[in-house]
Amino acid sequence: MMQKLLRKTINARSSRIPSGVIGFDNLVNGGFREHSVNVIIADPGCGKSTFCWQYCSSDLHTPALYVSLEQNINSVLRDCSDIGLKSFGEKYREGNLQFQVAFNADSELTSGEIGLRFFMNELPKYLEIIKETASKYSGGIRIAIDPLTPLLLEISDPNQQRNAINRIFSSLREIGTAVVTLEKGFGDVLARIPLFLSDSIIELEHIGLGGIYNRTMSIRKFRGSSHSETPQPISFQKEKGLIVYEISNK
Repeated sequence: MMQKLLRKTINARSSRIPSGVIGFDNLVNGGFREHSVNVIIADPGCGKSTFCWQYCSSDLHTPALYVSLEQNINSVLRDCSDIGLKSFGEKYREGNLQFQVAFNADSELTSGEIGLRFFMNELPKYLEIIKETASKYSGGIRIAIDPLTPLLLEISDPNQQRNAINRIFSSLREIGTAVVTLEKGFGDVLARIPLFLSDSIIELEHIGLGGIYNRTMSIRKFRGSSHSETPQPISFQKEKGLIVYEISNK
């Protein structure tokens, strides 16, 4: 019995997708589940985008798709360079990281309107093209959507929003393992549907009291796996990015 349990544990860990964030994988039994959609929710400045940059660039060989609803590629490359995450720019220049901009600063349309058109029309076409390539990699390609919030603001009807998010998440699961960011400042009601439909919820907080728990990460949900149930301290370091410090529950 013990040997069977050990084999199951080893198999579960071996099928995980490493996050690229130091210390995080230890909290969730080895990383993200293959073909899952994982939400990072936080206030501004807590590390949502940094998590995405590390996730997409940590494995230089697996193709990645980064969809931005706020920043263009030059802005992201500059930010990554400033904090020493050189691998993001390297992977992009080598053509193994596709950057899709789902907004237009010069357009009269809102970023939510442009994002909605992108997710409903352009993204399915792109996913169909890349499906064969994605099938060659365990867990498919790495995907980041940063942030999804403008799209949620655009769809006010809950039923329409649920249908749209369900379609998007299902498409992402088909071809890879995704990280999606949400902004907390707009309230729990706005984020409720994607949080419910996601496979995991990782919350980043800036408590602002100083000390080891000044910034924390909490795993609010992680389907199909055991996970840490207490807030863990986090920090940012040059060239390493976001780091999680695991504190024992004992």
